[in-house]
Amino acid sequence: MNTLQTRILLGVVMFALFFGVLCLDLIFHTDIGFGCLAVLAGIIGLHEFYNIAGKNGFSPFRLSGIGAGVWLFVLYWLSISKSPDTDPQFFKQEVFLVLIFWLLLVQTFTRSTKDAIKNISVTIFGILYVFFLLSYAVALRHLPNGVCIIIMVLLVSKFGDIGGYLLGRKYGKHKLSKVISPNKTVEGACFAILFSVLIAVIFNLIPQTKVISLPWSILFGLIVGFSAMLGDLAESLLKRDANVKDSSQLVPAFGGVLDIIDCLLVSMPVAYYFLGFFKLV
Repeated sequence: MNTLQTRILLGVVMFALFFGVLCLDLIFHTDIGFGCLAVLAGIIGLHEFYNIAGKNGFSPFRLSGIGAGVWLFVLYWLSISKSPDTDPQFFKQEVFLVLIFWLLLVQTFTRSTKDAIKNISVTIFGILYVFFLLSYAVALRHLPNGVCIIIMVLLVSKFGDIGGYLLGRKYGKHKLSKVISPNKTVEGACFAILFSVLIAVIFNLIPQTKVISLPWSILFGLIVGFSAMLGDLAESLLKRDANVKDSSQLVPAFGGVLDIIDCLLVSMPVAYYFLGFFKLV
């Protein structure tokens, strides 16, 4: 089985498992399965981010960062689950206060003064990049028709990535970014956005899954598809800086969890504010 076949097979399996978790949550009128899945993705993703940072000369506070990220995420999840009509904040001042003091204490008494600013900064940035952006999955889930919205964002983001990858390999001639991701092409990016628009339109033509109208579907596909591409490029930038190909080797043919969710980390916040700004839900 070649790499492409492995990617397709594992991709189908992962989507089926994810869809199964959403269905179980719907059956039992809860969001525990989805929330736990997001927490697990956040823990592994942040661990992978800290590994990337470590290969670039940083020494992040791994356990403290992951612990604080989980704490902030769970507090946000519980707040929005209890009061979905409110707008709870991810940034809990008391949690960040404790985190900053704790990191300063650990750096002061267990490490030298060398690279103190860099190590504390990369620890906090990792929390924001992974857990803060991932918290928008919970925010989308608790919108009206949230399950369909989550699936729509996932399909628009991922099918754009798949379309850009397959057709970009065949027809791509002009490099999109030689420095960040030399294998990506302008043609592939155009195909990616086209696929995102097509998926958004098809998804909303089905009565059982319709979230927004056809004109809005086209704009949604354009904007969310483009943002997903930016998310992919953003992670490529981080990996290129550390001279690594994948965030880990956890998932064959895919890399790590961060490689799987990279596009979603940007497309989910964009989708959330798109739907909210235009009052579509």
